[in-house]
Amino acid sequence: MKSIELSRALAAAMSLRLPGTVGKIANKMRYIDEKGPHFVKGGLIRTIESKRFKRVHAVGISSRSRSMPALGGILYGAAALRHDIIVTENEVAEGFQDSRVDINDMNFLDASERLAWKEYILVYRLLTELMDSDTRPDVIFIDIPLLVTRAQQSLNLAEIDVEEEWRELIEVMEGFWQRYLPSIYPNDPQGPFLVSLQTKKDLNAAVLNAIREKGIDGSPEKISQDAIQLVQDEWVQLRRVGILRFLRGTLRAGRRTAAYYYEALGRQMKRFEPRAVANYGLIGFHLQVGLRTPIWKIETIGAPGSWQTERLDDLASLTAFLTLHDNPKMKPLPLWYAEQLVRMPKEVLVNYLRSTLGMLKDRAVDRAWLEGIESIEDEE
Repeated sequence: MKSIELSRALAAAMSLRLPGTVGKIANKMRYIDEKGPHFVKGGLIRTIESKRFKRVHAVGISSRSRSMPALGGILYGAAALRHDIIVTENEVAEGFQDSRVDINDMNFLDASERLAWKEYILVYRLLTELMDSDTRPDVIFIDIPLLVTRAQQSLNLAEIDVEEEWRELIEVMEGFWQRYLPSIYPNDPQGPFLVSLQTKKDLNAAVLNAIREKGIDGSPEKISQDAIQLVQDEWVQLRRVGILRFLRGTLRAGRRTAAYYYEALGRQMKRFEPRAVANYGLIGFHLQVGLRTPIWKIETIGAPGSWQTERLDDLASLTAFLTLHDNPKMKPLPLWYAEQLVRMPKEVLVNYLRSTLGMLKDRAVDRAWLEGIESIEDEE
């Protein structure tokens, strides 16, 4: 039997398939170019108005976590950092900075989900202290979703450790929303925007799904009946082209999608936590600020009827205003600072493990217990 090297087989397959692949992608791109203007005209794709703000107090909160196997379990570290900036005309002044850290060990049960819970807890504690302060900002950016999705929840809540951590997470998040939901825009017209800014891994064409499912009721903004009908009639073809590819093809620098209600996406919202804000409602939209900046998903609170297009335009313009450079790694300035400064280095966990091993070898923990017993005996 004659042997054919894999490299030669790959080269042959590429030569044979390349024209067909190019033709298929070209057809999809032509479809996007043909239908895209109808979505712009119908209000599904909108222009971000370029605005200048006299003074903006903005806050960014970012979190990081890391883990490593240790002593038959997992040693983890999580950190969250808040960074304030004040932009006055063309001057940027850095303001207050705060952080929270958690280092400990856990078992292997749903370790990745529980590590995400640790980040949520630290971020929401920073948010609580921020809202408790006398001075509140104009906008707050965080880089985690506002809700814990079903995928981040656990199937092992019967385990004591997991159940305790889950209860702590829900108490912290529910406590924040029950206390401060009335103080955040749009419930308080003078309150701050609280925005979750999510990147490419969280992108989807949710606005098209919402319009397909609920029609005009899927968005707080005015969308033409022609655009709604186009989505519903062309849904099969849109899926064949790739809805996310279509979104990337129609958004350009300085554009955003129409906003959409999360409840229009189906029953999954009822399975998100915490219930206080899941039942109240969220809205979202996608935007691209510059030529080189990626598409972002903006997520904030919003019950039906609570947002108008003018305020959504203000939020999009404010996000663009705070993004000072057209760079693939750039984000609104306070969040960019927070992401650059928050750290959970592996060396921290390694040193923590060494200290733990040292105390175990020296029996320092046992001696501490014995010293306590001795002091009690002396008092008796």
